[in-house]
Formats: sequence, C-alpha cells, structure tokens
Amino acid sequence: MSEAAAATTPPTISMDSLLGPRLLTKVGGPQKATTELLKDKSLVLLYFSASWCPPCQSFTPILIDFYNSVKDQKLEIVYVSSDRTVGDFEGYYEKMPWLSVSNDPGSATVKNNLAQKLGIAGIPTLMVLDAKTGQFISAKARE
Repeated sequence: MSEAAAATTPPTISMDSLLGPRLLTKVGGPQKATTELLKDKSLVLLYFSASWCPPCQSFTPILIDFYNSVKDQKLEIVYVSSDRTVGDFEGYYEKMPWLSVSNDPGSATVKNNLAQKLGIAGIPTLMVLDAKTGQFISAKARE
C-alpha cells in the first residue's frame, strides 16, 4: 500500500472497544463476548432508544419487523438504552429480538462514550457501522 493510501485509510476500531467486551442476548440471560456475537456480521446498527420515549415506542415495532425479515443476513442490531432504571430497561428490552449493551455497573460509561463519539443528540437514533472496521456508515438508517 502506498503512503498516500495508508494515510487516508481510517483506523480500525474493534466492536468490543466500542460496545464493551460482552453484550446481552436477552433479559436475564448470560452475557456473551462481543467479538464472538458479531464475528460473522458485516453491519452493526446501534439503536439508541428508551422505554419512556413515545417516538421510540412507535419506531421499535417497525424495527422489529425489519430485523425479523433480515436477521439471517450479515446484520445485527445492538440496543443502547437511555432508560433510567434497570426495570424500565428490562421491560422494554424483553420485547426486542436483538443484542444490547450491558446494563451492568460501568455500562453508562460505554453508552456515554458511544453517544459522544457518534454525536447522538436525541432518540430514537439508528446508526450504521461497518462490523469489521467499526467505521461509521450512516446516521439516517431510521429514515
């Protein structure tokens, strides 16, 4: 690779450095390694949402239908919750068929870092990332 090409190639960011080392697969279920869960995926959609948000409550069923129609493809959705309590998070996430950033102590740091890196200004927001490089693709996936 030429020096010019190397200088313009964005750095690779691992999914576990963005999302944390482990993700939830369901409420109350065991957490699994982020790298293992996403290893065969091409795209990761980050869904910033919360149970208390009326536009989120309207969009989530649409996203569930979309996910169920493409879940066998190389795409995964990861929920990034803005819920205020564990109970609110669990009640909302149990309706979702995809992965979630953990709600363990310390997960707020992961969520805040993601929101800052990606410039999240409101919810619901659906961001598309390249699963292999961690690079941003689109902020308009919801449209």
